[in-house]
Amino acid sequence: MEIRKWNKSDTIPYELLLLADPDRSAIDGYFLQSDTFLLLEGEGECVCGVVCIQNGEDSSEIVNIAVSPSYQGQDYGKKLIQRAIRHALGLHKSTLIVKTANSSIQALAFYQKTGFRMVAIIPDYFTQNYVNPIFENGIRAQDQIVLVYFLQN
Repeated sequence: MEIRKWNKSDTIPYELLLLADPDRSAIDGYFLQSDTFLLLEGEGECVCGVVCIQNGEDSSEIVNIAVSPSYQGQDYGKKLIQRAIRHALGLHKSTLIVKTANSSIQALAFYQKTGFRMVAIIPDYFTQNYVNPIFENGIRAQDQIVLVYFLQN
């Protein structure tokens, strides 16, 4: 297993990105402006995870993180989070932000287990910004939950 930065000779891993964001046009809007890291398995032949990070003045934000279903439960998501933290620390950011839906029960638990804290709720974000309703765990995605990892510089 290795994690390396995406470069323009790599294909865009849409199959993975769409697991976390069902809107391909949204992905197209942020992917090339992100620092993206690929998690590779099997001599680098299988891209089984991805994390896209956008950098602001004081913070970095994970705008997409996904692990192939066949590789979930093997700490690959945790390794991608750790890589994102190191990246943000290297850029001297004070926080690492991630946002998810109220319906993303597994993601909310995962982020909290990796040290993120819930700091805000943006009501009706998903109902106002996505044409088609999104359902997870039998719950409609309506509100966006903002979580922050406070970095030690």
